[in-house]
Amino acid sequence: MNVGTLPVDSIGQVFREVEAGRVRYGVVPIENSTEGVITHTLDMFMQSGLRICGEISLRIHQNLMCRHENWQGVQKVYAHAQSLAQCRYWLDKHLPHAERIPVSSNAEAARLVSHDDGAAALGSRQAAPIYGLHIVQDSIEDNPNNTTRFLVIGDQVVTPSGNDRTSLLVSTRNRPGSLYHLLKPLAENGVDMTRIESRPARTTNWEYFFFLDVRGHEQDADISGALAALRDEAEVVRVLGSYPVAVM
Repeated sequence: MNVGTLPVDSIGQVFREVEAGRVRYGVVPIENSTEGVITHTLDMFMQSGLRICGEISLRIHQNLMCRHENWQGVQKVYAHAQSLAQCRYWLDKHLPHAERIPVSSNAEAARLVSHDDGAAALGSRQAAPIYGLHIVQDSIEDNPNNTTRFLVIGDQVVTPSGNDRTSLLVSTRNRPGSLYHLLKPLAENGVDMTRIESRPARTTNWEYFFFLDVRGHEQDADISGALAALRDEAEVVRVLGSYPVAVM
């Protein structure tokens, strides 16, 4: 089976392409083992009705690329902000004088450096030949186990696989004990929560949405029971998706 791909400039554009039906699925980063959650992706789920259909975990290696071999003399380093953060200590040690310039993607960083002898880019090994660059230092990420988790988004409802994760978006009024009351139904139904993140509601100051990951599928009895209880307690309860856990 042939699979076509469509590169776009931003996380928001990935959502828009899937929503418009120009592609069936999109792939967006959700968290990095070194730098944590990607808040832009969380914010897009607050605006979009798309579902999570799957997840991918990839070991990420950051490489330093230039037009030439004299990388010690570069004055600028271009990369996505997450990549710059993942190489912070290496850059502090080896290129302390170089300005770090965040751009929309590492592909854009490589494109910019392909026209600039005084700059370097961070990115994947595959980008170097595409943009005519040399990999002058490889695997410079500060954490050798640096891994990024990606979500596959679309409008598909995925059936249980036997090893699933369910992602939820919930919110409640700002009152004493509100978070406790949101989490209580999970504990009472024996649901294992593996992650929680909060994001400002944007419409009202000091109101928040919570993103939860739990083990299991929304069709499982324990999770369906917890969801029923949550809906009695919370103002918003939305299942973002139930999908197979990624295998490294």
